[in-house]
Amino acid sequence: MFDVKKMIDEVVAKKEVTNLAFAGCGGSLACFYHPFYYVQRESDKLTTNYVTANEFVHDTPKTIGEHSIVVVASRRGNTAETVEAARVAKAKGATTVGLAYEHDTELESVVDYTIHFRDGEGVPFTESKGAYALMIAVELVNHTDHNANYEKMVQAMKKMDEIVPAAKKAIVPEAIKFSIDYKDDKVIYTMGSGTAWGAAQQQTICIFMEMQWINSSVIHTGEFFHGPFEITDPDTAYLLLKSTGKTKEVDERAIRFISAYNHHLTVIDGSKYGMDQLGEVSEYFDGLFYSAMLDVYNDLLAAMRNHPLSKRKYMWKYNY
Repeated sequence: MFDVKKMIDEVVAKKEVTNLAFAGCGGSLACFYHPFYYVQRESDKLTTNYVTANEFVHDTPKTIGEHSIVVVASRRGNTAETVEAARVAKAKGATTVGLAYEHDTELESVVDYTIHFRDGEGVPFTESKGAYALMIAVELVNHTDHNANYEKMVQAMKKMDEIVPAAKKAIVPEAIKFSIDYKDDKVIYTMGSGTAWGAAQQQTICIFMEMQWINSSVIHTGEFFHGPFEITDPDTAYLLLKSTGKTKEVDERAIRFISAYNHHLTVIDGSKYGMDQLGEVSEYFDGLFYSAMLDVYNDLLAAMRNHPLSKRKYMWKYNY
């Protein structure tokens, strides 16, 4: 297991860090929403950025420089835009950290530090890509702000190793129902707030659109009543990931409205599956928890639709 604390200690011993930035593409960007959110809410010393990699390359935030740590991610370590984003960050003097599953990749040859994450059955949550990304933020914020929530975050991270596998088993009946009820939908809207919005975004672009060819859009529950709720009819398909933290009421308002005018809403509620055990810091783990639960949902939905998650029309087949 990679020692994130040791890495942050090494970096801050060499230079003052005033900026923590995240860049990636698709799911490797979505997993960064949680640490980005954490820094925004917990630090008054650090600036932070959350930028898709190709935009980072062509329109780099002004905050990026010698006082930055820039974290990038690419599962295979060869996403061209992400590798280039790391090069741009290094050229500006930033310390670069790369998250990758594969070893000996192009990304690894560019960045200053490489963290090899793991996934799949039996792998602890603490060794996942999202967990490592969040811990980078937790350790740096603790260094700059002496954060009061630090020990709670460290303990919650360990607790997630127990919560996630238990929840993935317990949630199977709900996931089966979802796969049956939604298998024929041509459009599915995902919804969320807080860090759960990041998981909703990933579900929309990486699963429904990329892997299942289902039209989808992500809607922040706080924005729902400022335009999107007009598309609600009895059969509109919604999937809502409910916050366990301070934005819970934002989600509950949307749930009340949809429930009154619609009969095709699925709500995944982490508080039913152990997230309440994390106390006041649970909201920072919501998105990562829901991404793990959606692994169960997506495998079942793909099987029910006879559309494997590996099926593509364009990706990896054409030059783009």
